[in-house]
Amino acid sequence: MFDSTQSGARTRRGAKAALSLATSLIALTGVWASAQAAETRSFVVSYFYDANYSDGKTDCPNGMNMSSIDFYRRDLLRVGLSKEKVEEALKDFPGEGGLSQPWVPLVMTRGNGKDNVYTNPETAPDPGLITVSGKHSYGFNLDGKSGKNDFIEPDTKQTGIDNQMYRVMGCVRSYRGLPPPGRPSLVENLWDVLRDVAPAWIISVSSQDSLSKDGDVTITFTRALERITRDASGAAAQADMTYQMDPDKRSHNVMKGKIKNGVVTVDKPHEFHMIFDPYMMAEYNLTKAQMRLELKADGTARGYIGGYLPWRDFFYSIANQGHIKEYATSIDVPGLYYALKRNADADPDPKTKENRRISAAYQIEAVRAFVVDPAASQTADAAQR
Repeated sequence: MFDSTQSGARTRRGAKAALSLATSLIALTGVWASAQAAETRSFVVSYFYDANYSDGKTDCPNGMNMSSIDFYRRDLLRVGLSKEKVEEALKDFPGEGGLSQPWVPLVMTRGNGKDNVYTNPETAPDPGLITVSGKHSYGFNLDGKSGKNDFIEPDTKQTGIDNQMYRVMGCVRSYRGLPPPGRPSLVENLWDVLRDVAPAWIISVSSQDSLSKDGDVTITFTRALERITRDASGAAAQADMTYQMDPDKRSHNVMKGKIKNGVVTVDKPHEFHMIFDPYMMAEYNLTKAQMRLELKADGTARGYIGGYLPWRDFFYSIANQGHIKEYATSIDVPGLYYALKRNADADPDPKTKENRRISAAYQIEAVRAFVVDPAASQTADAAQR
């Protein structure tokens, strides 16, 4: 006999099951659509160098700092050597033979005649490094103030720019900036050498929506396990290569920011750490870091990151090679020490009240890349299993 009550119950149960299935499919479709809307673009850093501005005129109106042979003459005469002995020591400058050159031991102890000035710079008097007196500099307003020593950003016209590292280094020939897109010669050469031996740096910009729309983004700036692959010209990184994230958290930075008209900005202070190489800098350790990065239509990215850097770390990156880097770069090492100490503008020592950090900014050039997180892949594999 046909039971209409049971049939109706089955019909209602079937309708509920169908409704439940339809609801689940709608929910899954929403998740899929949301995943489709999210976007991540990744880049490998092709160049990372000091953000030194120069228009060739107003940055160093008082001239450039001396070349190494000139400040060696000045200092050796100051410590009492005769002009004849100084010229005899420098006649084959820089010469060959390393430490056997007669000028080397003289300049190494040109402070008090016995101590190494590269490890004891205060044994030499302050020679008064020529510093930047222009009004413009790349960088960021790190302290939220606008003071007499601050700069104006050339591109954004923002005032209160803190970049005292540029003030110290901008009138040193090898560090002097060039009109964009020119790069300071020394840091370009150092980075170019290290690209072939140091792990690559990678940047990913992620949004819950399309990056073509304005909104919130997450920026991951980290180190890779692989080195950069150069392009056919040898002058830049090859685009569209795949890199794996280094699991070492000491060089893993995640920052929250915004994108507007294709420009990513991070204006809330972050800590930024990247291990590199003592040949240039053992580690970039920035406090109150900010960032600006333009994502270009051709798949490249260009921008700046800035913050407060321990000035003694930077001094050591120059002084650690003694007279070799000093004469090759024409950086008066004792002069650099005093100028960094004098212009440091953050993190006062509780006892001495002397600032331990100096504001700095670095320019970034990057090309499109693919980034894989090995840790995330392992987690996904385990979940699938």
